[in-house]
Order: sequence, then C-alpha cells, then structure tokens
Amino acid sequence: MNQETGRANNFLPIWVWLIVLAQILLVSFFSAGTAMSPADFIPDVSELNYVTQLYVTRNVTIVLGIVGALLLRSHKGLFVVLVVRLLTDIADVITVYALDVEVIKSGVPMVVALLIVPALLASGYLWKRISRGD
Repeated sequence: MNQETGRANNFLPIWVWLIVLAQILLVSFFSAGTAMSPADFIPDVSELNYVTQLYVTRNVTIVLGIVGALLLRSHKGLFVVLVVRLLTDIADVITVYALDVEVIKSGVPMVVALLIVPALLASGYLWKRISRGD
C-alpha cells in the first residue's frame, strides 16, 4: 500500500474521532435529559417550554449534522458543523455573562473545557486538512 492510499483511507485521526464522539455523546445526553426533565438540567425551568425546546432542537440538529458529515466522510461538512457548534457555544457563554445569569455561570467552565476547546482544536485540524486539499 502506498502512502497516498494509506492517507485516503484515514478519514480522521483518533484524537479527532474522540472529540467528535464526545460532542455527540455529551450534546445528546444533555438534550435528551433536558427534554425529559428540564428542571434537572436548566435552573428555574420546571417543565418543557418553548425556549427549552428550542435549546433541545438546536442541539439535536447539531448532533444530526455531525453524524451526517461523518457518514458522508466529509471534512468540509464536519468543519462547518463544528464551527456552527463553536459559535453557538461561544454565544451562549457570552450571553450568560452579558445577562448576568448567575445560576448557569457555574457550568461555563465545563462547556469551555468539554465542548469549546476540543471543537476548536478539531476545527483547526479540519481547516488545515481542507486547505491542503485532502
């Protein structure tokens, strides 16, 4: 097997797969949990309402986009979905501080560490790979 063939068969390195799988699992877990029991995941929300349903729908849509990009083996698709996820999470963090939402501030470090930073690293890798024409 030559180097070109070996490279073509390697869609993503293991560390990117781990990031993407963590995104899928974490976002799915929080979305399903929020849909089933909003009070356990969002402070001061006792039942599923319109805004909470928007949160769940937004997250499920991202998960479906990631899964679709993986099934299509599309670096560009995965890059776009991860960037959208990044922008959404960054906007959420900014909003939490801009609106001074004290009850959610304690969760911001978790979002940054588990969702934003890993997605940023994976997006950087994908951007380099796309720019090289792989």
